[in-house]
Amino acid sequence: MLFVSRHSFQFPVISRDHEVKSLDSQPLDAARDLERLQQEVAQLSLFSSNEGLEDVSTKSLPLLALEHHLALAYTRLPSGRGQMNERQSQLRRSVDLWAAFLHKLETLESNSSSSNDDFQLVTPAEQKEYQMLLECSSSTTTTEDDNNNSQQPPQLPAANRDDKIARFKAKQQAQKEVERLKSLRERRSRIGVAAEEVMDEFDEETLDRSVAMTNLLLAKAEALEEWASTLRELPMIARMVQMEQDRMEGRMQPPPQRATASGLQVTHITLDGANNNQLQFKREEIKSQVFRPGWNQPTMSLHELADRERADAIARGERQKAAEANQQLQPRRYDQLQRDGLEDNANAVDASAALDQAWDDWKDENPRGSGNKRGDQGDRNF
Repeated sequence: MLFVSRHSFQFPVISRDHEVKSLDSQPLDAARDLERLQQEVAQLSLFSSNEGLEDVSTKSLPLLALEHHLALAYTRLPSGRGQMNERQSQLRRSVDLWAAFLHKLETLESNSSSSNDDFQLVTPAEQKEYQMLLECSSSTTTTEDDNNNSQQPPQLPAANRDDKIARFKAKQQAQKEVERLKSLRERRSRIGVAAEEVMDEFDEETLDRSVAMTNLLLAKAEALEEWASTLRELPMIARMVQMEQDRMEGRMQPPPQRATASGLQVTHITLDGANNNQLQFKREEIKSQVFRPGWNQPTMSLHELADRERADAIARGERQKAAEANQQLQPRRYDQLQRDGLEDNANAVDASAALDQAWDDWKDENPRGSGNKRGDQGDRNF
């Protein structure tokens, strides 16, 4: 946990590793914490528009990427069906935050009195990309607000393969540099080196500042990539929002009224040859129901059907339980009672004895072979 103090105020700042993990697991809680932290930074006025990079304290450097992490939190917020309007608002807020983050870095770079090529916040190529993204963001917002389907949103130019490879290698190199600096800091702490003592060309202040600056460069590269990706997603979200609005307008329209007339009256005119070819007129009324669909229309909603099915399932379960309970009360043989663990039930044992006695009586009344009435006549084939 890192603390930044100014004017006798203290508030916690989440480290970069812990913050990224929170964004992946709980983006909503992370967004709330970052919003609260952003308000506290604004109240304390930690950064000024006329300050350079060397004027920012080492402990305040991680706060420069606060807008970037908050924008990432907005893009990772979950959105479901019917929530495209909310998703669109979140992406727009992310775009505004990335623009503010890059503008802050550009201002710090321009106000810096000393030039350091190793920690150049915004290179000329990145400044050109920043201006292009800023212009595209403004055009995209204007196009979405106009709701003009004929006007195509501006397309971002496809990134060059060589540029992608160079950026990927630069990020890998920066991450390795962060790990190297962290290992140096752990080594100083393990050995017990004093804060002002120089070791491996770093004292404690310089080492912490190098780690913070390298993390800031990583955040800048990630912000440019995420900003471009969000601008490509916004036109698709705008089309989905329009589709949801069209769907809702279609649901709110009243259904067409059915015809209430008695029907269509048709007059049949035929020629009767058996009656001197006289014309016969026959009127027939065609019912209006003849134009209805041939299939049965639904008579209940899906919710009503679900309630009915649920009630039927509950009733079937109750009937099954009653049948099983009634089956337990039916007289059975004693070996079946022992199998069910009812040999101690006096009523069940008496019923079983009566059942066995009735079976023995029936066997006495019907001895084996008594049904063979013509056994003494021999084989009828001879």
